Amino acid sequence: MTEQPTPKPPIRRVITGHDKDMKAVVTIDDHASNHSGREGVLNTLIWSSDEMPIEIWSDEDYGARQTDRQPPPCGTRICYIDFMPGNEARMHRTDTLDYIICLSGEIDMELDDGVVTHLKVGELMVQQATNHAWINRGTETCRLAVIMIDAKREPGQGDISPPRMMPHDGTGDPPSPPLHRVVTRNANGKSIVAWEGNASNHKWSGRGMVATLIWSTDECPAEVWSDDDYGERQLGTQPPRNGSRFTINDYPAGMPGRMHRTDTVDIIVVMDGEIDMELDDGAETHLNKGDIMIQQGTNHAWWNRSDKTCRLAIILIDAKDGGLEITA
Repeated sequence: MTEQPTPKPPIRRVITGHDKDMKAVVTIDDHASNHSGREGVLNTLIWSSDEMPIEIWSDEDYGARQTDRQPPPCGTRICYIDFMPGNEARMHRTDTLDYIICLSGEIDMELDDGVVTHLKVGELMVQQATNHAWINRGTETCRLAVIMIDAKREPGQGDISPPRMMPHDGTGDPPSPPLHRVVTRNANGKSIVAWEGNASNHKWSGRGMVATLIWSTDECPAEVWSDDDYGERQLGTQPPRNGSRFTINDYPAGMPGRMHRTDTVDIIVVMDGEIDMELDDGAETHLNKGDIMIQQGTNHAWWNRSDKTCRLAIILIDAKDGGLEITA
């Protein structure tokens, strides 16, 4: 077997869990090492799951598994993908809802009939089981964070979450820079771009944090055959049973923390800046740009002690109830 190259820069992943006393602790803090790929493309698995609600009370390293591109029924696949300049483009699709964050470089996504969308650092994409190819025509490696959630194989009636809050419960400035969002879907047998523009569904906290909803789901397998904009739904914290929430949270300089927890797996990608995460008993972990954290239902607080805003991409996916209080 040919040894896979390692990603550059390496990918730091931090995994939280619980000790025997049910206190929140960091269980893994390492460089992700489960790589696969082909010429010009390197895929690094961060975490995975094979059921919904997700298992968060196990001591297994779900990032060490051997996984297929298509997650198992009601499963997820969380990875970083590095596309080198001049990579071979391959059209493909999976029965998944994909949350995609461009972390470095730039890349073109080709849909059916040669339609191309360009994605740059800090931009976001929601793929709804569409046929597509990734092409890096730039001069530097493009790194994407990709969260794949099992989706419906064919159109069918789905559950409906509450409508968007009007008005929002708080006021403040919109995120800066704005959050560019691209959403694909299938229409008349073709993959198309359904929406492209700045995300506008915001919620502000009294501490100055602004959260922006990018997309959401209410069931698993996820609904990918609707023409609804699931980024316009109510912006809460705990997703509904078998659901998910994809938000971008901006934490201003000097923002104090607030302890809270949800019955979720939280996939947290540091898009910009740096931040401290506090767990039980005051234990803290410092995260920098490019780091990824998997929170398994742990009590935590975010402290921004730096002099600039920290931007986190946060995907919450419904997880098993372990008897601890939801406090978010």
